[in-house]
Parts: sequence; C-alpha cells; structure tokens
Amino acid sequence: MYNAAKMVFGNLPGVSYLCLTEEKDIETFQRELGILLEGLNREEPVTVLCDISGGSPYNTTLELLAKSGDLDRARVVSGMNLPLLLLVLSAEDNSWKTVERCAKEAQGSLHLFEMQREADDEEL
Repeated sequence: MYNAAKMVFGNLPGVSYLCLTEEKDIETFQRELGILLEGLNREEPVTVLCDISGGSPYNTTLELLAKSGDLDRARVVSGMNLPLLLLVLSAEDNSWKTVERCAKEAQGSLHLFEMQREADDEEL
C-alpha cells in the first residue's frame, strides 16, 4: 500500500510503515515499532493504520503508545485499505475529526460485485 500511495503522491516524507511477516516474530515487530514510535515528534498527533482490530500490530501499537503516554495524541485506525490511506495522506490536517471523517469515507469504498440477471435467465 505504501508503494501504491507513492505512485499517487510521489515521495512521502513523514510516512513510515512496518509489516508483520511470517519471517518476523512479534517481539521483533514490537521492538521495531517501538523504535519507529520513539523517533516521532511528540508535539504532533500521530495516525497509525492497522489491518485488523485486535490483531498483533493493532494491539502492539496501543500497548506501546499507552506505555509511552502517547495514546492521547494517537489516532489508531483498523481496517486499513488503500482508499483510507490515500484519504489520510491527502487530508488537510491530522486531527481526530479529520481522521474520523477519512475512516467513514473509506468505509464507503467497499463494494460487493453482484451480477445482474434478467428474470428469464436460468443460468449464467
């Protein structure tokens, strides 16, 4: 998704990403995420997009932000998809209200394709 966003926006200064993979255990992921979060400007809000609510990246993010006392300045959103990422990156600010609007807008990007059949069609 990072590479797709780069295709749209070009370089993405201030944007980082971290993936949990089969080759990376949760302890390594937690350590890498801790280093990434420590390097952020503590004066600015931070937005973190995660794939699944309750998943390891989501839980680890909340745990580390709580330990560092930064949970109140964080916007942690699960259900990440490309429309959400593009909306957040193009947003005018990083406020809670803006991130909430982006999340609601991205929900509308989910569509289930359904083949329309004519009433007299028995098979496709």
